[in-house]
Amino acid sequence: METPTLRLNANEGRPCLPPESIAALVGAEVLRRYPESRPLEEALAAKMGLPPERVIATAGADDAIDRAVRAFGRGGATVLSTAPAFEEYAAAAERTGARYVAVPRAPDGPLPLAALVEAIRAEKPCLVIVASPDSPGGGTLSLAELRELAAACRASGAVLLFDVAYADFDEDGSVYEEALGLPGVVSTGTFSKAYGLAGLRAGWAAGPAERIAMLREAGPPFSLCTFSVAAALEALRSGEAAKEAFVSEVRRERPLLREALGAMGARTWPSKANFSTAFVPDSAAFSSALAAEGIRIRSWAGKPGRDGMVRITCPGEISEFAILLAALAKIGRL
Repeated sequence: METPTLRLNANEGRPCLPPESIAALVGAEVLRRYPESRPLEEALAAKMGLPPERVIATAGADDAIDRAVRAFGRGGATVLSTAPAFEEYAAAAERTGARYVAVPRAPDGPLPLAALVEAIRAEKPCLVIVASPDSPGGGTLSLAELRELAAACRASGAVLLFDVAYADFDEDGSVYEEALGLPGVVSTGTFSKAYGLAGLRAGWAAGPAERIAMLREAGPPFSLCTFSVAAALEALRSGEAAKEAFVSEVRRERPLLREALGAMGARTWPSKANFSTAFVPDSAAFSSALAAEGIRIRSWAGKPGRDGMVRITCPGEISEFAILLAALAKIGRL
């Protein structure tokens, strides 16, 4: 029997639309017309309770991050974040010629709020980027932490870019709702994770109208293709039930995966994203052992600050999760 392949290395989701719904979106009109993102922005704005001018549809969260760095961090200005973090933060700064400063953050620890606030005062950044839940650790910000960080950014004139790509997997949505009403805060999200549409590159940014206008000017007019707009709209219209079922399954799997890793001898901690991260004695050997079982995971063997760390996406599907648990049991103690 052929070994199944589980791609649990990229935190991808499961499509919230059935194949027949996706196929129905393809037609001559979709193919021949230039994309119009306004309907998607209006639908997103309605979902968030915002006016449409406060939302921009983007080609995934990556596009929103890149636009934010170009809009607010150009001309050698400083972009501030944490490390380790999503690699695109530093990559976008490098492409733009911005200076990137990272405050160390333990993947299994809380947000280094005091150090971040001090760095904002000392470095005078134009843009500060934080995520909740963050990658690779899966940690979150509290309401109090978000408010203090936003206040520090306002006092120094910095824009706070709040990356909420994994927010759907966090049971408490209050911090994400709060962010939409804070001045100087731009939130960015994606259809790649909970909606499972990573291949379509659909995302969004929401914030003060004047900031969103700057993001529009920082990128091309047609960053989303017509099909991506149509699929994202359909996901909002008819994919919510499937999305919620997937999210519910991920939330069920998350503590069980952490428990399985802990039983093997890995150092684990709680995650609010769609993955579980841990430190193992030999991440290269651990990854190879799972690869032999047809399972791909993310590891950073030999990388400073991440050596020994592995991250495994929760598949969000009962049979695939059973395959993962069986593979971990086969490997046994680390």
